Amino acid sequence: MGKRLKKKSRRKKGSKNAARTERSRTSLNEPPAKPDVPMYDFFEDHQAGASACDACECIDSLILSIEDGYFATWEAVVRDEQGLPLTSRQEEMLDELISFSENDDNSPTLYIDGLPRPKEPWYETLCKLLPELILDPFKTYEIYNEMYHEGWPGIVDSLETHGRDLPLPEGIDDPFAVIPPETLHRLWLQYCFDELSGLGQEAELTLENEDQKSCRINGFIERLRECKDSVEKLELTLEKLFQLVKLPPVDEKILRASMIEKLGMDSDYQKLHEVL
Repeated sequence: MGKRLKKKSRRKKGSKNAARTERSRTSLNEPPAKPDVPMYDFFEDHQAGASACDACECIDSLILSIEDGYFATWEAVVRDEQGLPLTSRQEEMLDELISFSENDDNSPTLYIDGLPRPKEPWYETLCKLLPELILDPFKTYEIYNEMYHEGWPGIVDSLETHGRDLPLPEGIDDPFAVIPPETLHRLWLQYCFDELSGLGQEAELTLENEDQKSCRINGFIERLRECKDSVEKLELTLEKLFQLVKLPPVDEKILRASMIEKLGMDSDYQKLHEVL
């Protein structure tokens, strides 16, 4: 018989603990000592290449699980079961749990708030999901599921706010460093492309419209500057850029000419990071 636990209370999202500098290394890679311990698989109802709505639900579920402490709390419980050292925050997490079982101190915990332990560490699930957010190419005139626009910014916000409590692999100290570089840079580039989203979807959504032209092009260049490291790592030129993002021909022509003028570029083949 295993234990069933419930959290006493929820900590306010985004709360800071400046004094805490400890970082836990994940122990969730290790299988439970008892084979009959239930485990939660984020992909049980989702497979790579499935519908966008299905992938969107899986990503939303992952973000919520990071934000409400599902992964961090289970990490603390598993480390405690294995007799491994705990950080001060993990000790706090264990103190926040209430047991509904009796005389089972040596039994493994089966559920917390009705959910079993994760089958794999959060970052392995994340790295399987992220490629599904990348559109190749990104077509401004197509209407996409909201996850292609909001999924990556949502993950970024979640990791920046709650990443301090997440366990990481040995040798890694930044939650974003668990993401393969190519995937990470493509996601940041798509974040830039989102500034152009909608062009060609309606008659008035075109760079021939001066209002659209000014805000869209300036906003796009600012995002490229914001993501300059990714622009450099991907070795982007205008030629390569327009292979990854597709606009209506008239809009591409206007954007290409405007970028050359505004950035003082010599040609379509000059490295963009040099002029941002």
